[in-house]
Formats: sequence, structure tokens, C-alpha cells
Amino acid sequence: MEFFGPGFVVILVLIAVAIAAISFEPANPMEKWFKLTERYGTRERPSQAQYTDQHILFGGQRGGLRPLQPGVTFEATIDEHGLWLVCPAMVNPQTKPAIRVPGTHIRPAGRRAKQYRFELYAEPPVRIAVEGELGAELQQKM
Repeated sequence: MEFFGPGFVVILVLIAVAIAAISFEPANPMEKWFKLTERYGTRERPSQAQYTDQHILFGGQRGGLRPLQPGVTFEATIDEHGLWLVCPAMVNPQTKPAIRVPGTHIRPAGRRAKQYRFELYAEPPVRIAVEGELGAELQQKM
């Protein structure tokens, strides 16, 4: 019976590794941005950007949040309809450089250190993290 102990531990470790591998969601922030532009994309822009040079992280419900690309910043505006995110770096004519997410499609998802996290409704939901005044105002209004 003594030899069953180490074998049992090995089986438990293999089960834990299998569960972790199945639940792992690699972060592809561009895929998340494209999901948002499919649903909320627009070529319009708000009349004035309230927040410029915002570093916004994108991800899913599982996995980490990452920037679209290193150094990419956004212009953000919060108005009576919801949240505008404009990515000036998107110069590709096939992609829409802005999204307008209605306030009813934004849910707070917690706070971690300096970041405010929100879930934006899409299929599947997209999680974003914003910092500073933008995050505080979005948390308050949504």
C-alpha cells in the first residue's frame, strides 16, 4: 500500500495541470479590440477628447490584461451616452478607429492597485483596465 501514495500525488498534479491548461486564455488584446469594433465601432469622433494619452489594457474574463501594442495610447470621452475610445494609431482604412460603448453596456469589475477594471459587453465580454481620473469618473458614472 505504500507505493500508492506517490502515484496518487502524481495523478493529482496531472489533473491540476490539465485543468490549468484548459482554463488558460492567452491574452490577445488586438482580438479584443476587434471584437469591440465589430459591435461598437464608428468612424465618428466626439467633439472633444476629455482624456488624452490614456494607456488602456484589454483582455478577457480569464487571463491577463495587456495593451494593444507597446506605446499605443487612446483618447477617451465620457458623455451622456457612454464611453468613447479613440485610437489615433489605427490608420488602417479597414478598421474603425473609435468605439462608442453605451453606458448600459459597461459594468465595474473591481479595482486593482491604480487600475479600475470594467467589463464591456461583447461576445464574449471584454475586460478593460484604465487608470487615474478616467477610471474614477467612469466608476462613478457607470
